[in-house]
Amino acid sequence: MRTALIAGAALLVGVALGYFSSLRTIRVLRRRVRELRAGRDGPQTETMKRVLWACVLNGFAWVWCSYVLAALDKPQIAESLSQVALAEIIVPVAVYAGKSAIENLSKNNHWPDKAATDSGSESEEPPDGG
Repeated sequence: MRTALIAGAALLVGVALGYFSSLRTIRVLRRRVRELRAGRDGPQTETMKRVLWACVLNGFAWVWCSYVLAALDKPQIAESLSQVALAEIIVPVAVYAGKSAIENLSKNNHWPDKAATDSGSESEEPPDGG
């Protein structure tokens, strides 16, 4: 009986999460259609951010499923699943943070090869402006 209650609760939570996720997706798509029809283009989410969010949400779902398995007295499966899930959460976040740091360094630093191409015309002007 306990197993059936846990499985039923897991099913209800999954259905509720899917329903609210679908509502949010529909709302975002409708807003995007309105923006496209109006001819303006809002801020676009980078593909890497979308991949990162997909990995993180998938990892959280796996951790949640490992708790369900632990409640069903399957601790070995739950332990191995949560180890994989935590790796799935931590690795994409670390990779994205590294990528972001490299992008910020590239955008905000004056690299030797960048100085020759970008600021070459600026450095030729005299400092007094005339």
